[in-house]
Amino acid sequence: MYCPCCQTSTLKRARLDEHLAVHACQTCEGQWVSSYDYWHWLEWQPDSGKIKPCESMDLSDPLHGSDNRRASFCPECNHLMRRAKVGHGLKFYLDRCSHCGGSWFDQGEWQVLQAHNIHDKVHLVFSEPWQSQIRQAEFNRVLEATYRSALGDEDYAQALNVRAWLEQHPHRDYILSVLNQVPPSEDESRYIPVRNSHPEPVQKSQLSQNALPKEEVNKHPVAYGHGVQPKPYDLPQPAK
Repeated sequence: MYCPCCQTSTLKRARLDEHLAVHACQTCEGQWVSSYDYWHWLEWQPDSGKIKPCESMDLSDPLHGSDNRRASFCPECNHLMRRAKVGHGLKFYLDRCSHCGGSWFDQGEWQVLQAHNIHDKVHLVFSEPWQSQIRQAEFNRVLEATYRSALGDEDYAQALNVRAWLEQHPHRDYILSVLNQVPPSEDESRYIPVRNSHPEPVQKSQLSQNALPKEEVNKHPVAYGHGVQPKPYDLPQPAK
């Protein structure tokens, strides 16, 4: 097998752990772990416990932040390998073949995973729940940065205190109803005129007052033709 990164160096048999056999590259110091070797090692591996946060170790070493973003081919079956982000404060990606299930680790990646108790969860990194959790965590970080930029650190901390107090309050629903209610001074419905759907009947006295004078009723008669008033039709008279 040839190294998927160097593409010219031959992978040689080595060990990462007591029960984990790998194929290592002498040039780039990467390791290829086959699916069989990984699951065989996992059977002998006790549960490492919870994932340790990224702040628990020194990440000043450039190996901890390195990442090869070039697509690689599987050294066993020559299929294109899939990449998945590790997350939980780690910036690099892991490569795994979707056909044979083997995984490739760049130099120093296995040691970083082992320090964070993720080395026995490599098969979970490529699952949808793991990646969905990473996307949600990134969205929360962007949302928090937006709130801090708009409110400031002091007001944002105060808002968090109010939220924590509200979550523990026994009358939380009532308080939310009060906060969502529009104060009377801000009720804009009083500025909207209300139309009466049943208008009052008009009195006869009002009709007589609003009526036009008789001389103005036909002040502008309708003209026929060129303004000539129509003449009455002369009926023929009987002969005498």
